[in-house]
Amino acid sequence: MDSTLFAFIGVALLLVVSPGPDMAVVTKNALVHGRRGVVLTTSGIALALVIWVTATAVGIAAVLRTSGEVLLALKIVGAGYLAYLGVRTLLESRSRPADMLAETPPAAPAPAVFRQGFLSAISNPKLGVFFVTFLPQFVVPGQAPLPRLLELGMTFAVMGWLWLNLYGLFVTRLRNVITAPRVRQWMQRVTGVVLLGFGARLALERI
Repeated sequence: MDSTLFAFIGVALLLVVSPGPDMAVVTKNALVHGRRGVVLTTSGIALALVIWVTATAVGIAAVLRTSGEVLLALKIVGAGYLAYLGVRTLLESRSRPADMLAETPPAAPAPAVFRQGFLSAISNPKLGVFFVTFLPQFVVPGQAPLPRLLELGMTFAVMGWLWLNLYGLFVTRLRNVITAPRVRQWMQRVTGVVLLGFGARLALERI
């Protein structure tokens, strides 16, 4: 492993563990669907990251940074989807959840859970801007840009996928302990507010 790649991994690790919209979606689905929800959600996020990485490597993400109309459109889509998840979670929290020990909640269709993770990441234009501005710093002079960018981007995607799975499985452990309906109701409310907050920040914050 070259020193530049080692430095990249160190910086990427700090960024991967930072809270963000994807972590909020994983939290929601971990609480509702358990381990199955974690794996499906993180798989959707991973697919979106691979798409962003590939787009960056071939120069598509650079267009997003210079085109205000495309960037604005993606911001609106991403903010709207996060707001939708937040509002839906808050509305669901108005009903007192059933005791988890008394009955098993109905399983959501796998494509729907997968799609939530995918749309959360693919509709976030800041990922494209991040890859465009961050990855090139670790391309060593003399290296072929395309293979190097793919290597760095895929490394980041794998790190993100591993972290979100570990985090989500930890949340499911809490889910098995925290079975009181009232506690789950408040956790839904907090998660809904967090999702709304990330949606608002994505819509209003200058990129």
